[in-house]
Amino acid sequence: MPAPNPRLFIESAQIGTVLESLGAEDDTVVPVNLDKLPAGVVSGTTLIDFSAAPSAAVRAGVSLAMLFASRVATATSKPDDAPDEWLAAYTSNLGQLGFSVAGTAIVHSKFKKTGLRVHQAIIPFLTVAFGGAAVGPIILAGLKNLQEKDANAPWITLFDRETRRFNAQEMHFAAVSADEAETTIKYAIARLDVATQATTILFVKLTDANAEFESSTTTMRANNGLLATIEPDLRQRLQTMIRSFISAAPLTPP
Repeated sequence: MPAPNPRLFIESAQIGTVLESLGAEDDTVVPVNLDKLPAGVVSGTTLIDFSAAPSAAVRAGVSLAMLFASRVATATSKPDDAPDEWLAAYTSNLGQLGFSVAGTAIVHSKFKKTGLRVHQAIIPFLTVAFGGAAVGPIILAGLKNLQEKDANAPWITLFDRETRRFNAQEMHFAAVSADEAETTIKYAIARLDVATQATTILFVKLTDANAEFESSTTTMRANNGLLATIEPDLRQRLQTMIRSFISAAPLTPP
């Protein structure tokens, strides 16, 4: 099987268009400077913790790659596709971009406590998925400190919009670390069977009826030189979507 050609994939893959219906929400999203991304970012479907990846080039490359992979998966999906099919396409797209993606394990679980808001209930799951509280500290501390008054923050509006696929609410989180040669990503997904249109998913209160969920964890790796090579191509291809699908997430640091 031939090795993937990331630049050809970036040039030829379908990424869809920005829907007119996103216009009103677009106005609430503050444009980000891709050359100076903060430690917390929402990119497409994913809330990303860059606290262990200070390189501006790494932050930009990972953010754009994840957005591109999610847009291709969405553009090529069908209305009757199952959530797992979208996820398989998404991870396959990252592989086409040159990421090394380990096997994803999906586990059916149940929250031990009810009466909690979703953002509180998933903290133990994310702590285990990331491999300890020292990994992804911006995300973990940010979720712990979220309050109802934050529900209309632009980054939460964007994150909530991107979780709403199929009949489930699927939340993606990534903790990124990097050394001089390689970037490693701990990728965690929580999929809840929660029917809600009016309430932001992070603030839904868990009950006995919706306390069950599916989770998955994956480790991804990318060569920093490759990220630097494909970043300009990704930026050019996604230039009309960056404002709508990438936002700073000013999470409270630990």
